[in-house]
Amino acid sequence: MRGKFALFLCSLAIALGTGGAAPKAADDENDCTGTPLEAVVTLPAPLRKWGQIECTPYGHILVGRDGWVWARLDGGSQAFVPSQMVERDPAPLGNTSYFTALDVAPLNDDATEGALRLFEAGLDMSEKASGYRLDATSVSGQRVTLYFFDFGSFAGGMWCPDGECFADTRFMIMAKEHKPQDGSV
Repeated sequence: MRGKFALFLCSLAIALGTGGAAPKAADDENDCTGTPLEAVVTLPAPLRKWGQIECTPYGHILVGRDGWVWARLDGGSQAFVPSQMVERDPAPLGNTSYFTALDVAPLNDDATEGALRLFEAGLDMSEKASGYRLDATSVSGQRVTLYFFDFGSFAGGMWCPDGECFADTRFMIMAKEHKPQDGSV
């Protein structure tokens, strides 16, 4: 399980390039031109509140939508989910790497409670959250599972393959104008 997690983090780091930002979408407005019809290009609710699909030279990515920041807790770099999952040297596949399924389902109370405890560990948070499971499938057939927590004015997420979550993958989703309270995230 940790091997798959390391592969996922490696692909994120490679896709990030410098480690500080997601791959940039092409400059022209039609950068998704040529995307196959079976590609998922719109996120299901509630994820579309904070996220969107962007087309990049390295394939489609799930990333924060305009006005929202997805920031990793281990240094603040931008968090995103790439459709191209490779160990190293991502190919400039453009719109031939995409998501074929983005399935979102509410977590039951027990799953939300357990995962939320892990998510909140070391954070000063008192807000109640709704939990959601995202199963993202790439055209390559690879799958990624993340849990998202909706706190109302902000959210969070972490990688949770096979129902086992990893705290070191946590990221916060905040509106750009959100100002954290002292001692909180």
